[in-house]
Amino acid sequence: MADYDLDARPDLFVTNDASYNSLFHNLGNKFEEVALEAGVALPEDGSFISGMGVDFRDFNNDGYPDIVFAALIGQTFPMFQNTGKGSFREVTTENGMHEASLPMSGYGVGLYDFDNDGWKDLFVSGGHVQSVSLPGQPIDQYNAVFRNPGPKGKWIALTEKAGFASSPPARHRGCAFGDLDGDGRIDIVVSAIGRDAEIWMNRSPKSGHWLDIALRGTKSNRDGIGARIKVVTKSGVQYNHMTTSVGYASSSDGPVHFGLGPDTRADEVEIHWPSGVVQTLRGVDADRRIEVTEALSKSH
Repeated sequence: MADYDLDARPDLFVTNDASYNSLFHNLGNKFEEVALEAGVALPEDGSFISGMGVDFRDFNNDGYPDIVFAALIGQTFPMFQNTGKGSFREVTTENGMHEASLPMSGYGVGLYDFDNDGWKDLFVSGGHVQSVSLPGQPIDQYNAVFRNPGPKGKWIALTEKAGFASSPPARHRGCAFGDLDGDGRIDIVVSAIGRDAEIWMNRSPKSGHWLDIALRGTKSNRDGIGARIKVVTKSGVQYNHMTTSVGYASSSDGPVHFGLGPDTRADEVEIHWPSGVVQTLRGVDADRRIEVTEALSKSH
């Protein structure tokens, strides 16, 4: 769930297995299905694929939530970039994800900034849907993280370099995200069929500065789900929103994580609460978790 057209009403994207995807636009008193008109019903070649887990958040820092989901070997992991005009365009081929993901099968996905450079990367839990191997389609697979190169460059798959090859491949499924040891780097928990769960601690070298924002709603819901956050630093502007809706058969709680790269403070943090209240914080030091309680009215 994410507010893809920024009308203060959360919308719903659903991947489907060998059928059209669905995008339910929230009109306030009802939902309308607009996937075809919005350009997300099918991937770029027009074929049905086996859509699995999905994340629905801004990966190019323009303020509009984008869509990425996993599928099976030979189907790629489609990425749909929000145009800001109520529609999406697929960028899977032009940004390198087509080539990088073509030999993989994935289930859980998550867009998080794992190296804290200010750009959300993509984690995918690897594993095929089948229980019996088919020619050229291994059942047990490694997890992978795709590094976001920013506005230019190609997304590339990191498996061995990211350390995932240090554990045997498996039929991975769900994944959850959070900073388990409080060092400012997002860690990952992954489930697998017939195997113990895996805990992957983030040890990214030369990681950038960071800021975690924990929300508590008063007029809005308690956890601030649906709140949109804008963070401004010397390096630029980035956006995220509070959601537990991420991955596959999984849920990840807050706080909302931002990588700040070389910047040691956020010049401005602007929170758009579901209630309509807009709350602004200025001069927020980095490398810490802050807790923000929703103001009763617009505040600075």
